[in-house]
Amino acid sequence: MRKSVVLGVAVAIGLTALLPSTASATEGGTQTLADVLLSDSAKDDPDGFDRRRWDYDIVTQAVLLFPDLVAAAGDPNAQLTVLLPNDEAFRVLVKEITGERVRSEADVFAAVESLGTDTVRNVLLYHIVPASISYRDARHADGAVLGTLLADSSITVDVRGRWWKYVELEDLDTNDRDPIVVDPNVGGTLVNGFAHGIDRVLRPIDLP
Repeated sequence: MRKSVVLGVAVAIGLTALLPSTASATEGGTQTLADVLLSDSAKDDPDGFDRRRWDYDIVTQAVLLFPDLVAAAGDPNAQLTVLLPNDEAFRVLVKEITGERVRSEADVFAAVESLGTDTVRNVLLYHIVPASISYRDARHADGAVLGTLLADSSITVDVRGRWWKYVELEDLDTNDRDPIVVDPNVGGTLVNGFAHGIDRVLRPIDLP
Protein backbone atom coordinates (compact mmCIF):
# COMPACT_ATOMS: atom_id res chain seq x y z
CA MET A 1 0.00 0.00 0.00
CA ARG A 2 1.27 3.40 -0.84
CA LYS A 3 3.04 4.73 2.21
CA SER A 4 2.54 8.34 1.17
CA VAL A 5 -1.07 8.04 2.15
CA VAL A 6 -0.69 6.81 5.61
CA LEU A 7 -3.17 9.32 6.86
CA GLY A 8 -6.22 8.46 5.06
CA VAL A 9 -6.63 5.07 4.03
CA ALA A 10 -8.84 4.33 6.78
CA VAL A 11 -11.63 6.57 6.61
CA ALA A 12 -12.81 4.82 3.83
CA ILE A 13 -14.25 2.17 3.31
CA GLY A 14 -16.17 2.58 5.65
CA LEU A 15 -17.94 0.04 5.58
CA THR A 16 -20.43 0.53 8.21
CA ALA A 17 -20.89 0.30 11.72
CA LEU A 18 -23.67 -0.73 13.55
CA LEU A 19 -25.52 1.47 15.94
CA PRO A 20 -27.22 4.76 16.00
CA SER A 21 -24.94 7.70 15.42
CA THR A 22 -25.29 8.69 19.06
CA ALA A 23 -23.12 5.78 20.20
CA SER A 24 -19.82 6.74 21.79
CA ALA A 25 -16.43 5.09 21.48
CA THR A 26 -14.76 3.06 24.17
CA GLU A 27 -11.68 4.81 25.46
CA GLY A 28 -8.34 3.30 24.68
CA GLY A 29 -6.32 2.22 21.69
CA THR A 30 -3.41 3.88 19.96
CA GLN A 31 -4.02 3.06 16.30
CA THR A 32 -6.09 5.04 13.85
CA LEU A 33 -8.25 3.64 11.08
CA ALA A 34 -5.43 4.48 8.68
CA ASP A 35 -2.94 2.46 10.70
CA VAL A 36 -5.16 -0.60 10.52
CA LEU A 37 -5.54 -0.50 6.76
CA LEU A 38 -1.82 -0.02 6.21
CA SER A 39 -0.76 -2.66 8.68
CA ASP A 40 -0.24 -5.44 6.13
CA SER A 41 1.64 -3.37 3.55
CA ALA A 42 4.89 -5.30 4.01
CA LYS A 43 3.46 -8.20 2.01
CA ASP A 44 2.01 -6.08 -0.81
CA ASP A 45 3.54 -5.52 -4.21
CA PRO A 46 4.53 -1.95 -5.26
CA ASP A 47 0.95 -1.25 -6.34
CA GLY A 48 -0.52 -2.27 -3.00
CA PHE A 49 -1.85 -5.74 -3.84
CA ASP A 50 -1.16 -9.36 -2.87
CA ARG A 51 -2.83 -12.76 -3.30
CA ARG A 52 -4.68 -12.86 0.01
CA ARG A 53 -8.42 -12.76 -0.51
CA TRP A 54 -9.40 -11.83 3.03
CA ASP A 55 -7.52 -8.57 3.61
CA TYR A 56 -8.43 -5.08 2.45
CA ASP A 57 -6.08 -4.01 -0.33
CA ILE A 58 -8.73 -3.14 -2.90
CA VAL A 59 -10.80 -0.95 -0.62
CA THR A 60 -7.63 0.73 0.60
CA GLN A 61 -6.56 1.60 -2.92
CA ALA A 62 -10.06 2.88 -3.65
CA VAL A 63 -9.91 5.23 -0.68
CA LEU A 64 -6.55 6.54 -1.80
CA LEU A 65 -8.23 7.94 -4.90
CA PHE A 66 -9.85 10.61 -2.70
CA PRO A 67 -7.55 12.96 -0.76
CA ASP A 68 -10.33 14.18 1.53
CA LEU A 69 -11.06 10.65 2.69
CA VAL A 70 -7.37 10.09 3.16
CA ALA A 71 -7.11 13.18 5.35
CA ALA A 72 -10.06 12.14 7.49
CA ALA A 73 -8.56 8.78 8.38
CA GLY A 74 -5.77 10.32 10.37
CA ASP A 75 -7.98 12.67 12.37
CA PRO A 76 -7.77 11.50 16.01
CA ASN A 77 -10.90 13.48 16.84
CA ALA A 78 -13.10 11.68 14.33
CA GLN A 79 -15.58 9.07 15.53
CA LEU A 80 -16.43 6.70 12.71
CA THR A 81 -17.34 3.11 12.09
CA VAL A 82 -16.27 1.77 8.74
CA LEU A 83 -17.30 -1.45 7.09
CA LEU A 84 -14.42 -2.87 5.12
CA PRO A 85 -15.27 -5.19 2.23
CA ASN A 86 -12.48 -7.71 1.90
CA ASP A 87 -10.79 -8.35 -1.43
CA GLU A 88 -12.97 -11.37 -2.16
CA ALA A 89 -16.05 -9.18 -1.70
CA PHE A 90 -14.92 -6.94 -4.54
CA ARG A 91 -14.13 -9.97 -6.70
CA VAL A 92 -17.72 -11.17 -6.19
CA LEU A 93 -19.08 -7.71 -7.04
CA VAL A 94 -17.11 -7.54 -10.29
CA LYS A 95 -18.33 -10.99 -11.32
CA GLU A 96 -21.94 -10.06 -10.63
CA ILE A 97 -21.63 -6.83 -12.63
CA THR A 98 -19.56 -8.09 -15.56
CA GLY A 99 -20.24 -11.83 -15.56
CA GLU A 100 -16.50 -12.52 -15.51
CA ARG A 101 -14.38 -14.04 -12.75
CA VAL A 102 -11.39 -11.74 -12.33
CA ARG A 103 -8.58 -13.28 -10.30
CA SER A 104 -5.79 -10.78 -9.68
CA GLU A 105 -6.45 -7.99 -7.19
CA ALA A 106 -4.98 -5.43 -9.59
CA ASP A 107 -7.49 -6.44 -12.27
CA VAL A 108 -10.37 -6.42 -9.81
CA PHE A 109 -9.40 -2.92 -8.71
CA ALA A 110 -9.16 -1.78 -12.35
CA ALA A 111 -12.68 -3.09 -12.96
CA VAL A 112 -13.97 -1.23 -9.89
CA GLU A 113 -12.19 1.98 -10.91
CA SER A 114 -13.72 1.74 -14.39
CA LEU A 115 -17.17 2.26 -12.85
CA GLY A 116 -16.28 5.94 -12.57
CA THR A 117 -15.09 8.32 -9.87
CA ASP A 118 -18.55 9.33 -8.69
CA THR A 119 -19.75 5.74 -8.36
CA VAL A 120 -16.66 4.61 -6.45
CA ARG A 121 -16.88 7.56 -4.08
CA ASN A 122 -20.58 7.00 -3.40
CA VAL A 123 -19.96 3.33 -2.63
CA LEU A 124 -17.20 4.26 -0.19
CA LEU A 125 -19.34 6.87 1.57
CA TYR A 126 -22.08 4.28 1.91
CA HIS A 127 -19.70 2.19 4.00
CA ILE A 128 -19.10 4.91 6.59
CA VAL A 129 -21.29 5.54 9.62
CA PRO A 130 -20.59 8.74 11.60
CA ALA A 131 -20.41 7.01 14.98
CA SER A 132 -18.00 4.78 16.88
CA ILE A 133 -19.64 1.36 17.36
CA SER A 134 -18.06 -1.82 18.63
CA TYR A 135 -19.17 -5.24 17.43
CA ARG A 136 -20.49 -6.03 20.89
CA ASP A 137 -22.82 -3.05 20.69
CA ALA A 138 -23.79 -3.96 17.13
CA ARG A 139 -24.98 -7.38 18.28
CA HIS A 140 -27.46 -5.62 20.56
CA ALA A 141 -28.76 -3.30 17.85
CA ASP A 142 -31.12 -5.52 15.89
CA GLY A 143 -33.29 -3.42 13.60
CA ALA A 144 -31.23 -0.24 13.97
CA VAL A 145 -31.30 1.95 10.88
CA LEU A 146 -27.94 3.62 10.38
CA GLY A 147 -27.40 6.76 8.40
CA THR A 148 -24.22 6.82 6.33
CA LEU A 149 -22.07 9.57 4.86
CA LEU A 150 -23.81 9.08 1.53
CA ALA A 151 -26.71 11.53 1.51
CA ASP A 152 -30.19 10.10 2.02
CA SER A 153 -28.96 6.55 2.44
CA SER A 154 -29.05 4.06 5.28
CA ILE A 155 -28.16 0.50 6.29
CA THR A 156 -30.24 -1.72 8.57
CA VAL A 157 -28.67 -3.94 11.22
CA ASP A 158 -30.02 -7.49 11.26
CA VAL A 159 -28.79 -9.57 14.20
CA ARG A 160 -29.19 -13.23 13.27
CA GLY A 161 -28.65 -16.63 14.83
CA ARG A 162 -30.25 -18.36 17.79
CA TRP A 163 -27.36 -19.52 19.96
CA TRP A 164 -24.54 -17.57 18.36
CA LYS A 165 -25.50 -14.07 17.26
CA TYR A 166 -23.91 -12.50 14.21
CA VAL A 167 -24.52 -9.27 12.31
CA GLU A 168 -25.87 -8.99 8.79
CA LEU A 169 -26.23 -5.60 7.12
CA GLU A 170 -29.17 -4.89 4.83
CA ASP A 171 -28.30 -2.51 2.00
CA LEU A 172 -30.47 -0.86 -0.67
CA ASP A 173 -30.19 -3.71 -3.17
CA THR A 174 -33.13 -6.03 -2.64
CA ASN A 175 -31.77 -8.84 -4.82
CA ASP A 176 -28.24 -9.45 -3.55
CA ARG A 177 -27.08 -11.44 -0.53
CA ASP A 178 -26.49 -8.96 2.24
CA PRO A 179 -23.01 -8.63 3.78
CA ILE A 180 -22.10 -10.34 7.04
CA VAL A 181 -19.56 -8.97 9.50
CA VAL A 182 -16.81 -11.60 9.35
CA ASP A 183 -13.92 -9.71 10.95
CA PRO A 184 -15.18 -7.67 13.92
CA ASN A 185 -13.22 -4.87 15.59
CA VAL A 186 -10.28 -4.95 13.18
CA GLY A 187 -7.29 -3.66 15.15
CA GLY A 188 -9.33 -3.47 18.37
CA THR A 189 -10.60 -0.19 19.78
CA LEU A 190 -9.12 2.54 17.60
CA VAL A 191 -8.41 6.17 18.39
CA ASN A 192 -11.02 7.37 15.95
CA GLY A 193 -13.58 4.58 15.88
CA PHE A 194 -14.01 0.97 14.82
CA ALA A 195 -13.52 -1.03 11.63
CA HIS A 196 -15.41 -4.22 10.82
CA GLY A 197 -14.58 -6.51 7.90
CA ILE A 198 -17.50 -7.66 5.74
CA ASP A 199 -17.79 -10.35 3.08
CA ARG A 200 -19.74 -8.40 0.45
CA VAL A 201 -19.73 -4.85 -0.86
CA LEU A 202 -22.69 -2.80 0.37
CA ARG A 203 -24.78 -1.50 -2.53
CA PRO A 204 -26.35 1.96 -2.31
CA ILE A 205 -28.70 1.25 -5.24
CA ASP A 206 -30.89 -1.64 -6.35
CA LEU A 207 -28.88 -3.33 -9.10
CA PRO A 208 -30.61 -5.58 -11.67
